[in-house]
Amino acid sequence: MPNDNTDDFEEYIEKTNNKSLTNKQGERLRPPTRAEVSSLISGFASQGDPASITTAIAARKLKLNRERRRAQVQSPSLQAAESFEALPASRASIPPNPDVIDALHDIQTTPFASSFLSRLQGTRAPIPPTAIAIDWETMTPWMSLMRDIRDHYVLSHPERERPVETLAPIVYTSLEESHLREVHELLERVFWKGINVSDSLDHSPERSTVVACYKRLVVGVAILSSPRETYITYLAVRAGWDNARIARSMLYHLIMLNPKKDITLHVSVNSSAMLLYNRFGFKAEEFVAGFYEDYLDPNSRASKNAFRLRLRQH
Repeated sequence: MPNDNTDDFEEYIEKTNNKSLTNKQGERLRPPTRAEVSSLISGFASQGDPASITTAIAARKLKLNRERRRAQVQSPSLQAAESFEALPASRASIPPNPDVIDALHDIQTTPFASSFLSRLQGTRAPIPPTAIAIDWETMTPWMSLMRDIRDHYVLSHPERERPVETLAPIVYTSLEESHLREVHELLERVFWKGINVSDSLDHSPERSTVVACYKRLVVGVAILSSPRETYITYLAVRAGWDNARIARSMLYHLIMLNPKKDITLHVSVNSSAMLLYNRFGFKAEEFVAGFYEDYLDPNSRASKNAFRLRLRQH
């Protein structure tokens, strides 16, 4: 048996477990007796925590061997197989088809302006030559919501690529043929089905129409019947883009494009747009009962009665 030195004890346990009965000095060692094993286990228990991981492992092996002897269980022995079979040779890799490789190299990336990502984030459309005004200051509820979503995404997934945000102004321009589809969709959402303003392109659209665009999205529209009649047929703003002075700006530019001419319109008597028109000096001239009877849905909350308003400029 070794002395009480911990390193010697650990070496002794390792040697006896490996069936090597000599130490580094060449001295012959013998396996511990049952009494010595019990004494060692009791000594470890009285010391509390073991001095090292190796000592703890040795104590665990002593306890395990003692329980095996008590239960008369033989220690398991491992025997190597007498013969080994070689693993099957790996299949030779098939070279890729050169035509496929050439086709992959010929694939061109989609320009950002035409990509699906640009449809999600929007692209900065060029400023048209027919632009009436450019507004870089307005921040609409929808723009604020999109910014908050991007900031939340960055905070939640810092390991991912930061989404690209392209800044763009709200551009006020005249009606163009490319605007018609979105303008019709906007007006049908705000008013009623079946609205078509294609004929406005034939009546000096540079003086009788104002369209508000953010990137490639139409967010507002204001239309006069013609520069001669100066009757406002439609004024609408896309949901989520309201309360941001877009309607006020479109009405202002429409008035400035037609100076020294009276401008008239009809508005539902319970419409909040009455406040906007009053700010520009529109005055009620006539009450028209049932003016919107043939246009509004029977279940609509908007009043079917209207006021005829006039802005005098001469």
